[in-house]
Amino acid sequence: MSELDRILKGGPNGLVPKPDVPAVDDAGETELPALDAPYQAHARAANKAVYALHCLLGAKGCVSFQFVQLDSHSEFRAEKEGQIIRLRFVGSKIWEVTIGGLNLWRLYDLIHQHRMPWVRLSDRGFAAGAEGEALITSIQIKEIEREVG
Repeated sequence: MSELDRILKGGPNGLVPKPDVPAVDDAGETELPALDAPYQAHARAANKAVYALHCLLGAKGCVSFQFVQLDSHSEFRAEKEGQIIRLRFVGSKIWEVTIGGLNLWRLYDLIHQHRMPWVRLSDRGFAAGAEGEALITSIQIKEIEREVG
């Protein structure tokens, strides 16, 4: 093998070495948590874009939205009762998803990178972690009427 071939192919045996990144189980990052799993506000960020955002609502089930329908106008606000993320998904109907809680700034960014597969409502009054851990105290989903005219 010539020196140029070795350089282009990555090594003496023609194999390209893997970069030094921690081993991550892609399936583990995007799978929904078990129903009896300890509370976690949201999934770990996926290494690549995911297709849907699942809203885990406790006893009310799960509602899912396709990221391809995420509208370009979203909001992040800090209110006296906590932080608010407001998203709109536009398909055959318009759905507004409002996520309320604490320490949600990173979650807001990851949702817009399409790297957050699920968020989970805290239905037992958990406290936010000392390390800035997120806590989701409300997830409201409502249909928005289309404007005519």
